[in-house]
Amino acid sequence: MLCFSNMIKFIPEIIILFSSLIQIVISFTTFRKFSNYLTIIGLIISVFFMTNSLIYPMELYSYLFKVLILISSILILFIKTTRCKLRDCTHFNIIYLLSILFLMMIINSNDYLSLYLNIELFSFSIYFLMTMKNDKISFPETYKYMAISVLASSFILLGSSFLYGLTGSINFFDIAEYLLTHNDSTFSSIIVPYIFILSGLFFKLGGCPFINWVLDIYKNIDTKIVTYISVVPKLAIFSVLIKILNPVESFEFAFLISVFAILTGLYGVTYALRSQNIKELMASSSYINISYMLVALALYTKMSLSTLLFYWVCYVFMNVGAFAGIVALEHSNLTNKELNFSGYFYKNPMFAISFITCIISLLGFPLTSGFVAKIYLISGVLNSGFISIPLLFLLFCLMVLSVVFYLNIIKKSFEDIPYEENIEIKTKSANLYVLYVCTLLTIIIGLFPAWFIKVCEMISFYI
Repeated sequence: MLCFSNMIKFIPEIIILFSSLIQIVISFTTFRKFSNYLTIIGLIISVFFMTNSLIYPMELYSYLFKVLILISSILILFIKTTRCKLRDCTHFNIIYLLSILFLMMIINSNDYLSLYLNIELFSFSIYFLMTMKNDKISFPETYKYMAISVLASSFILLGSSFLYGLTGSINFFDIAEYLLTHNDSTFSSIIVPYIFILSGLFFKLGGCPFINWVLDIYKNIDTKIVTYISVVPKLAIFSVLIKILNPVESFEFAFLISVFAILTGLYGVTYALRSQNIKELMASSSYINISYMLVALALYTKMSLSTLLFYWVCYVFMNVGAFAGIVALEHSNLTNKELNFSGYFYKNPMFAISFITCIISLLGFPLTSGFVAKIYLISGVLNSGFISIPLLFLLFCLMVLSVVFYLNIIKKSFEDIPYEENIEIKTKSANLYVLYVCTLLTIIIGLFPAWFIKVCEMISFYI
């Protein structure tokens, strides 16, 4: 039975749905030029009501992920890439808002059926977003993404059916209660269904073994959509992983997730070391950072979950800031083929310093949020008591190897201009604002991380 207290929880989602309906209405009117402003206002109002819709402390981590989804979506919406017609922009905003709504409903899911339905609805919205603002993506690439997505969803359904046969329920909490009260279940009856479910969810994360599709997406679609895919959906998937892995306490299972995480990071590093395309390098960076967070998730202690939440807070801003800089370079035709933006530091130092700050934060340079996040992650692994030495060694190798291709991006900005053409960063002011805001937040979190860490520790305490 619905009651007012339960409805309060869904006020942000209702606002987003109402905003999408307004977008549909104005798409038939002359007010289409206000479409972007109305979308941003709707998301900002959702963030405001998010602070008033918290009821249960056990759901604190879900609210953190929702807030990060809304904030990152607002920043990404400010990024300007290709010019589109007013009607096309309105259609884009409709699908954009609906995709955010589906992601928030994924976080709200309490059973595998609603999780599957919301994932599929979000996937359909992504299919449209991938092709709406850029006509360069080919049919085989779209078909490949759709085919693998269907395969991943079938894994989720297969694992859910196994769990239903074992426990008689598809509800997360009922399954958790069953696993806590029944100790006669075999290893295969518990772990095998979760392996199928995680295989489907790892595809959405771009993790091993479903990782090749990420390269096709990053290289061939609009950079604004790439920024969205690289951050926002993964927030929702990690929230679900925290929820469904809570009742699974197994050394073998944690070890298996750690192996997948390390393999994902190693693939990203090896691919980045032989690549000269900046968007491919950002795809590799996504692999590596996902591997860090999967290791923290595999440990599943209060300390490691706190490091996971803090890492996400840092990753959102430094990754969105880096992509905002890439969009600015694309407007100057400097990233169409390779890392051919030599000398741009001398033409626009303010822009270059901000862009480099986001890159070195991904690298883990001191005085940035990325450095604090990696140190905090290492401390979480040390305090886990779970094969910490081998994991630390592998993580350290990934961090050291990733330095090479991050420094390659930075080095290009200080090289001499190989020709006498004037290099000028021609970009829209909105992109610069996004870059500067993300850079500022990256520095603030890096210099004053104590408050953010305490908040993450408090949230992880109630998980």
